[in-house]
Amino acid sequence: MDAIKKAKLVEGEPFANKIDWIWFELWHHEGRRARHGASMQAPDYTHWHGLYEVAKTFYVEFIPEARELVEKAKATGGAKAEAAKEVETLLDDTLKSDNHRWFVGTLSPDEKAARAKQREEFTKRYSTQK
Repeated sequence: MDAIKKAKLVEGEPFANKIDWIWFELWHHEGRRARHGASMQAPDYTHWHGLYEVAKTFYVEFIPEARELVEKAKATGGAKAEAAKEVETLLDDTLKSDNHRWFVGTLSPDEKAARAKQREEFTKRYSTQK
């Protein structure tokens, strides 16, 4: 979010932009529940009410909104477009990291096979049809 603000892809008062609200939800709402759940040793709050919602908001709302801001700024040209390209590179580099490879579809064949095996075992274990 700092890179987006530094590049001036959003302007105006705090919370005047959609991405400000998305970031607030990520950090102060879902993130708070995950942190609090972890500190209280409450796995349901740590995972389902915390990290699951952090991931959902990050991938489904934050990344698409950030990409939209980048595209709008690139279309303006000049210094703003150059700053937008730096933010785009940061987004791309972040998503290429090991933590996000599943999302962008760059898992190795071994990782894909292991996930398929886990999915098959889960389906067998929890199938209601016998």
